[in-house]
Amino acid sequence: MQMISYWTDVEEIYVDEGLVLIIGRYNHKNENPIGDKCLGVHWGDYPQSRGVLSPCVIPAETRDAILAGLLHQAVMNKKSDVVERIMKAIEYFKD
Repeated sequence: MQMISYWTDVEEIYVDEGLVLIIGRYNHKNENPIGDKCLGVHWGDYPQSRGVLSPCVIPAETRDAILAGLLHQAVMNKKSDVVERIMKAIEYFKD
């Protein structure tokens, strides 16, 4: 499914029973040339706007809590592939 143009350079970092977390640049209404680094969430093909996938932006403080929790869970469950993806997302937001 096509994703709304406000999101660019998108990468899926976590999938759990239909819940998908993405990282990428979000540029609301294409108002600035680059967009902000954001964590987004969608569920397969929901939410949509006029038939186009429109992931929700997660606020920075909540984003950090989600990523920390997912990292802890992945370490405890010894899922190195998930640890790697979550660490990549954490590094993405460092600057």
